[in-house]
Amino acid sequence: MKQYFLTGILALASALAVQAQQFEPIKKTALLVEEKPQPLVLVNNQETMLSAIILNDNDVKSLNVLKGNEAVERFGQKAADGAILMNLKQDLPLVRLEEVYKTFKIPAQQQKLTLAINGKHVKDPTLLLADLRQIERVEVTDFDVTSPSRWSFEEQYLNIITKPQP
Repeated sequence: MKQYFLTGILALASALAVQAQQFEPIKKTALLVEEKPQPLVLVNNQETMLSAIILNDNDVKSLNVLKGNEAVERFGQKAADGAILMNLKQDLPLVRLEEVYKTFKIPAQQQKLTLAINGKHVKDPTLLLADLRQIERVEVTDFDVTSPSRWSFEEQYLNIITKPQP
């Protein structure tokens, strides 16, 4: 009796294994992320995002916020969620991502990784705007697979670590 039971279990396991092999592998898909309002951000007339600015707060001379129709009339639909206009005290040489890669000698393969600043995802890396003096280092970081804030299925991401603010 035990032998029939064991044989039945093995047959069932084999059938399940064969059936599992017939399924297509799970494909990587985008994670569902709640969309938050994204105001248009201009730093000395250069477009960026709040999550893509590397700048010392002490370098900001003025900050103006435009809302609603005023923002849309001035900047078009890009400013549907408002606009933030930031002017700096001095003319700082702010750079885009390509210059960060060159300065920190980031290999081409690592440039393909998802980008973060201090562990926070940068949704549109092309809008990165940085004062190079504020970057301590750039490193490849492993995702914490248990983190609820994981934004990619990749194993690693490129993390820009900034210097502590005084």
